[in-house]
Amino acid sequence: MNFRKYLKTEDRGFVVDMTALVDIAFIIILFLGIVSTLAPISSINVELPKAEAEKTAVEPVKIFIDKNGNYYIGRKKVNEEDIIAYLKEMNAKAVVVVADRRVQYGKVVKLMDITKKAGIQEINIAVRRGGQ
Repeated sequence: MNFRKYLKTEDRGFVVDMTALVDIAFIIILFLGIVSTLAPISSINVELPKAEAEKTAVEPVKIFIDKNGNYYIGRKKVNEEDIIAYLKEMNAKAVVVVADRRVQYGKVVKLMDITKKAGIQEINIAVRRGGQ
């Protein structure tokens, strides 16, 4: 029996259907995109007060103050000298103070004074959106 006559003259070889792979990749990308928006603002436990104002347009350096009055840049606990050195090293022009609502007012004012000594021109205080 001659089966060669039934073969196509243009043999393309083995073909893999990529539809399922593309569907799975799309679902994974979608999942990662949704999960990344649910990430917390920081790992330091800070309760922000609420306000009605809009966000700032510049991406400033964020300095955190926890309820015990400790200063943090990122997740690293810092002191006053470290803050000044970091701001000068980064050549920062704006700072956002992310302070717990239970922190003493004097700690926030002290941090604002430290940032002014470092040459910061704009100081913002982070709040949650909404009233009361």
